[in-house]
Amino acid sequence: MSPDGTNGTDRSTENGLGRRNFLKLGTAGAAGLALAGATASTAMASSRATAVPTSVNTAAAVNTMPDPAPVDLKQGGGVTYHASPGDTPEFHVNDFNGLKNALENAGDGDIIRVADDAAIDMTGAENTLPISTGVIISGGRGNNGSLGGLIYTTRNRNPVADKALPMFKTYGDRVRFTGLRIQGPRLANYWDPEGFDGDLSDHTAYDNYLIGGIHFLGEDCRVDNCQLYGFTHAAISVGAGGYPVSSRIDHNSIHNNPMEHFGYGVNLYNGESVIEWNYFDYNRHSIAGYGYSSNGYTARYNLVGEHPISHAFDMHGRAQNDGSETEVAGGTINIHHNTFRFTTDVSPANRDQEAIAIRGVPANRCDIDNNWFYHDSKPVAVNEQGNAYRQENDQWMHVWASGNQFGRSEPAADIGHPR
Repeated sequence: MSPDGTNGTDRSTENGLGRRNFLKLGTAGAAGLALAGATASTAMASSRATAVPTSVNTAAAVNTMPDPAPVDLKQGGGVTYHASPGDTPEFHVNDFNGLKNALENAGDGDIIRVADDAAIDMTGAENTLPISTGVIISGGRGNNGSLGGLIYTTRNRNPVADKALPMFKTYGDRVRFTGLRIQGPRLANYWDPEGFDGDLSDHTAYDNYLIGGIHFLGEDCRVDNCQLYGFTHAAISVGAGGYPVSSRIDHNSIHNNPMEHFGYGVNLYNGESVIEWNYFDYNRHSIAGYGYSSNGYTARYNLVGEHPISHAFDMHGRAQNDGSETEVAGGTINIHHNTFRFTTDVSPANRDQEAIAIRGVPANRCDIDNNWFYHDSKPVAVNEQGNAYRQENDQWMHVWASGNQFGRSEPAADIGHPR
């Protein structure tokens, strides 16, 4: 699905596995929401038959995942993160009805504080709660050992074909999620739904399971100090066709979003975002871009763990997503001072896996500087899979690299993630 709502399916293959090389726009509405059962990969809390779910006040009642982010680094937030919304919250919530009421009444600058022991079940109410400009949804992750309040869905089927269903979508500017755990329905290291639900075509198999976390369509939104995991589509999406918006995504632990063909940590449709100080692991792509010339990002000071599903940082080409007759793959991409702690792939390909893939020609430029790759050597040939980085093109075009370290020997302190 292209961002203008039309079908732009790319039937090309990736790594010989038939991976679809395109992104999906999360524009599913709330109408016709059907209740989903427990996931196939884990026994979650019981689904509820009502359109407005209830919740329990203890996260212990819900199966969750431990946070894999290193506790002694700033990457991933948690106990090392000390930023706070600051002012006294206007709303204190510990269940779904409280969150719903707060979001319906909160205005610009208001803080909604989710209790540390809350486990708020959004199953059946995804993409239904309004979030106004300037609203902050806050939890206590990292404070006095708190994991942060939990907001989750167990819905494992998407009721709207060919469109991703996010838990939260907002057109408001300056919306912020901070200090929370946000959990999707699939707690697994890798999942391929093809053939899972009867005799489905490749297209239908994946479209039926596109569940996302947060989708920003407003300007200057932010996700910080959160743990986000379990989503088949994307933990965080930003922008759309006609919505080139900016965002900041920082100090999060974003992991285990690994569904075949999709499985994005951060999914950038349009606009320019800053992605920094995050810990990534077990995502199919930790950062993915759609490919508009107005679509770019700065990725800095991030740590990518040892368990890739495919390449970690990505910019798709327009031609792959919507059939455009262009080589354009994004606008300006700046990837610096990150560490990529892997070389091999854990997907069925079971081969050496590149860290960065630029899948066309940036309209402006892509700079890859001062990163630490566990790969042994600097790439020479263009479009060669398994290298630290590659460009899908006949020659290096609008892509520059300098000051990077290759191999597992620790580099100087000013190369790779700050440590």
